[in-house]
Amino acid sequence: MGSMTRMRIGSLVVTHATLLVSAVAPLSTTGAQASARTLDEGTFLISRAGAPVGRESFRISLAGRGAAEAYRATAQVVLGERRIVPTLTCDSLGAPIAYDVSVQGGSDPTARLQARARPGRFSSMLRTREGESTHEYVVPAGVVVLDDDVVHQLYFLTIGGRRSGAVTVLAPRSGVQGVATLQSLGASSVDIGGVSVAGTHLVLTAPGFARREFWIDAGGRVLKAAVPERGIVAQRDEPPR
Repeated sequence: MGSMTRMRIGSLVVTHATLLVSAVAPLSTTGAQASARTLDEGTFLISRAGAPVGRESFRISLAGRGAAEAYRATAQVVLGERRIVPTLTCDSLGAPIAYDVSVQGGSDPTARLQARARPGRFSSMLRTREGESTHEYVVPAGVVVLDDDVVHQLYFLTIGGRRSGAVTVLAPRSGVQGVATLQSLGASSVDIGGVSVAGTHLVLTAPGFARREFWIDAGGRVLKAAVPERGIVAQRDEPPR
């Protein structure tokens, strides 16, 4: 297995104007947005130590043409009394352009994070009941946003046919950035609703971070994911269509 360098980037002053100026522009309803096509959608059933604890309903779509293509990934994640609603916009290579996520309920305080990219940087603002905090991350090309509590974002690790190698991952809500190793363990089918779906078993691992295992089909769609040290397993309730 490879290694990951864990980094906490120091908090920098990022004004509201910076985040607003760097926000991704909305797609035209008569142009790129009209041609958006759904790449994947479904629901993951989430269990811990074999007991159901929640579900994640998601959709990943692609709009635009050529270099102007942009992915949009939305979801609603329910874990007990906690509700997480992430919206991630990525460029044609899967690198983040914008990330917005709200968290409500459970033991965590109500929070909302807004993050925007500009060349070589990713700036975030987190608002909670206690106030606001801002961070700016120095990021390389090809960085992937991977939220601790969101499954479908694993899709962006394998865009372009990537199945192994080093990849920079960023978790804006927890403020952690690192270089991880992606490794393929080969072909492995997944049983979904009594149907055996051909897949590839992948592992994302690094010292100090929870090991993630996940299975994808030939189109890169996530079939199943697991965080063994937390006893978490997330599996689709239906095969991809």
